[in-house]
Amino acid sequence: MHNPETVMKVKASMQGKTFLSRGGNPKITPEQQTLADILNLPMEHAIATRPARGHFPCVPNCYKVDLASPEHLLAIEVDGNTHKLKKWKFLDQRKTEILNFLGWKVLRFWNEDIRANPQLVAATIRLSMTLK
Repeated sequence: MHNPETVMKVKASMQGKTFLSRGGNPKITPEQQTLADILNLPMEHAIATRPARGHFPCVPNCYKVDLASPEHLLAIEVDGNTHKLKKWKFLDQRKTEILNFLGWKVLRFWNEDIRANPQLVAATIRLSMTLK
């Protein structure tokens, strides 16, 4: 990007965007796939966030959740070690707050918990679906 015109275009397209407007990770993990296979739920489900605009700063167009039960408004997130970092804890909390505002319940599970006992995690998710 040595062309000044290109640099200006990129700067203009990024204006007003922050790391807060991140919407999801397209990589499917083995743990996510395991839960999807057990529960038969869609992966990388996009949830539109337009109704949350004006209530939160820098809201992305949508959030992708690892797994979802749209009929129960239940989002399931499968978190790895990067989610233990301060920045990702903040982003995860913010994502949960916005999804809660939109009427969704968010459940979060660690990769290691799914690897250790995927049936127990699946049972927890099924129970949450019956409580809605």
